[in-house]
Amino acid sequence: MDFWLPQWSEMHLHVKWFSKEDTWFPQPLLHIIDITFLFWLGFTIIVLFLLAFFHNKIKRIRFIKQIHDWLCPLKQYRQLILRIGIGIGLLLQLSTGTYLSPDFHPESNWINGVLILAIAGLFHRKTLFITGTALLILYIHATWNYGIFHTLDYVFYPGIVYYLFVCTTRWKATAPPVLYLFTGLSLAWLAMEKMTIATLSYSLIHDYNIPTFGFSMEEFVLISAFIELGLAWAFIIGLMSRFTAILLTTVFLMTTAVFGFKEIVGHTIVHALLLIFLIEGSDNYKTLFQFHRSLMLRSLFVSVNFGIFLFGLMFLYIWVGQISYS
Repeated sequence: MDFWLPQWSEMHLHVKWFSKEDTWFPQPLLHIIDITFLFWLGFTIIVLFLLAFFHNKIKRIRFIKQIHDWLCPLKQYRQLILRIGIGIGLLLQLSTGTYLSPDFHPESNWINGVLILAIAGLFHRKTLFITGTALLILYIHATWNYGIFHTLDYVFYPGIVYYLFVCTTRWKATAPPVLYLFTGLSLAWLAMEKMTIATLSYSLIHDYNIPTFGFSMEEFVLISAFIELGLAWAFIIGLMSRFTAILLTTVFLMTTAVFGFKEIVGHTIVHALLLIFLIEGSDNYKTLFQFHRSLMLRSLFVSVNFGIFLFGLMFLYIWVGQISYS
């Protein structure tokens, strides 16, 4: 257990980018599940079922097909776009005295050296493995210092590492689905924070006067968590990847207007990934969503496994979070 959570590691939370509180911890499962939770769970499952069932028909809509046809030629630039996006994100981190996240601060000069090496490796496709190696070193170091509970927020970095290692090899076809998987897991882990430590989000809504659009504060946070988790699940199984990327980019741009420059530093690399997903789509490889041939079986696979994924991840989040305080 020491490998997972070093004894000296405090529990850090994603929204602590903006909150000064440090006494929050995940609530027990029975305190989270109530009638409102079950209602929005059911609503999310129904939406996912319908999206899966009508997935092919939606793709054949003329307007959407035109957008896909316009995006496909941009695929030849995806690696360059990703290199530029990661480079800008790492430069912002270097200039603000952070690495990987706005709340990871280098305690030694060698970390800045590794960060500079990661930036330098982006200048040529043949040196991308240097960037991948540097990011892996930084991620392992952050996990050792801050604990895996916190670095799982940023598990998209191992996905980027894999992408950089294989994107110029014969295994390059595996790079996009792995990147989708790790980005989805990262987003899902963040959704767990809203579900299990909702009071932390309540404090942010109060402090930053965030509108709840007619919902109560409790419902708004819960709905936000289910939206985030639904989008994460869509990435993981390969359901409507381009639409998901557009929706997430829009959400992050809106939060930037609220939280400012720190949000830009924290999400620049994520925006680069979402842009790649927007260009890439999921037409060039078989996804989990396509595991079954029947539309009904596909839809059931998406909705039933979403419930299993939700409760399994929630149990893991609460378990790891409570251990970090024990």
